[in-house]
Amino acid sequence: MMNKMQADKNDTVKSYERAEKTRNEGNKFFLEKSFFDALLKYNESLSFAERASEALGLAYANRSAVYYEMKLFGKSLHNIELARLNGYPEKNYHILDKRTEKCKSQIESGTEVKLDENPFEFIKLSNEVNTKLPFVSNSLELRSSEKFGRYIVSNRDLKVGDIVAIERPHFKIIKTDSRYDGCDGTNKYQRCAYCLRSNLLDLLPCPTCALTMYCSDQCLKNALNEYHNYECPIVDLLHKSGVMQMAMITFFRALSISDGSISNLEQIFNEIESESHSVYDFDFSDPDNRANGKNYLISLLCLARNDKDYRNDSPEKLFKVHPALSAMWDSHEAFIRKFILRILQIGDSNFHGICGWSLRKYDQVPQMIGIGCYPFISLVNHGCAPNVNRIYVEDKMMLLVERPIRKGEQLFDCYKNTFFIQPKADRQLTLLDNYGFLCDCVACTSDYPVFHRLKTVDRSIYKAARKGKDELPKLDGNLAKKRFRDYCETVQKHHDRAFPSAEIVVLQESILQCISIVIKPKLVIP
Repeated sequence: MMNKMQADKNDTVKSYERAEKTRNEGNKFFLEKSFFDALLKYNESLSFAERASEALGLAYANRSAVYYEMKLFGKSLHNIELARLNGYPEKNYHILDKRTEKCKSQIESGTEVKLDENPFEFIKLSNEVNTKLPFVSNSLELRSSEKFGRYIVSNRDLKVGDIVAIERPHFKIIKTDSRYDGCDGTNKYQRCAYCLRSNLLDLLPCPTCALTMYCSDQCLKNALNEYHNYECPIVDLLHKSGVMQMAMITFFRALSISDGSISNLEQIFNEIESESHSVYDFDFSDPDNRANGKNYLISLLCLARNDKDYRNDSPEKLFKVHPALSAMWDSHEAFIRKFILRILQIGDSNFHGICGWSLRKYDQVPQMIGIGCYPFISLVNHGCAPNVNRIYVEDKMMLLVERPIRKGEQLFDCYKNTFFIQPKADRQLTLLDNYGFLCDCVACTSDYPVFHRLKTVDRSIYKAARKGKDELPKLDGNLAKKRFRDYCETVQKHHDRAFPSAEIVVLQESILQCISIVIKPKLVIP
């Protein structure tokens, strides 16, 4: 009888039988016109198929048929080409030839479905960029004090609706553990494991393991160069390792940044023990600068950390079964433990769950798709009445001004619940338990009330705000953009007179909902 370890291994390595089984399951969904489920099964089939095998070619060909039915003819042609290059039987080329002709004819006739617009046509920094930090507005500066530690202030007045940062996580993972709330176990077959984009499920499998897919050859190449060469042999164990997954991938990336030398990595680690750095200490203006990886790593390692004991979260088992790194563990166990411990301690406060939209037509809700570290945005301190809000656009984190910020004022983000959602005593207990500080922000010192006890300063604005909020689900992207600008102007104009009030809170929530409408995928899969 097959034991559990053997069964688990069969679920993670290339297998002709598994590739054929999942492709046939996809065929059933295709006949039922359940295209999302069909694409998921074809992607699973691609992941289990051997390199350049007939099973690989057939899965690409079947995926091209789904895109043809969805009127995504460009994607259909792309998958036809992939089928030809990857083992599709020559005796059946006439099927691909016929579909190719039909795709080209449909493209010429203009019947192809349009892809979603790039969200970054709307999501842009509102002021000039910092010349060294192109993902941050030059309106923001770093300060430090005994009370606040490092924090961010504005060097000019900022308006409601200003976008002051759009930061990409240099250290991130795809999350596929369905034990986490809102995390879909099929993420591995519907998102790029490197950039986390869905690419309408048009993904390429890793040629070696059966649990990672990528949206392009470039993302696959980047992943292999940065971490997947280490991750690949134990990717199944990493997906099941909980908090250890992010720590291990960070270690793998750090090792690659150090040219694969554990001694070089240890030297970098020791250098920062006597100094504290942030992204403001480095120049990231050239995206091709080889030093960027090391500088991002240093910025991460210098973020605030707690003193929790993680002795029960040892990486030893993962290293011991790794074919290339077990010897490294034997010779550098003390340092590796120290490095992993630091990442776990930093992660408690500075690693963020990344949300993305499901493309399933009947289940289009935000989902947890990954975890990432944002070294700049991690410098923003907490406030229960925040003046900025974090919003995910793809894997990037955007910082949106939601209350007017005067020149010289500090930026405040909300780490947990805002004042109008949770009473002061409960908020403070949560923050103390999770982050180790007793909050004394303006909402706590003034004891702002929860929403149902908030005053209404201007009844006409409140009624209009409630009516507009109820209408938002029916709006398209262009109307949502207009409403966004209108709501921002209203909050800007009435904030000083009315905050905290019911109408301002409703308008702030409407602003966020407008952004969601703009970035939410319009092209979904039945």
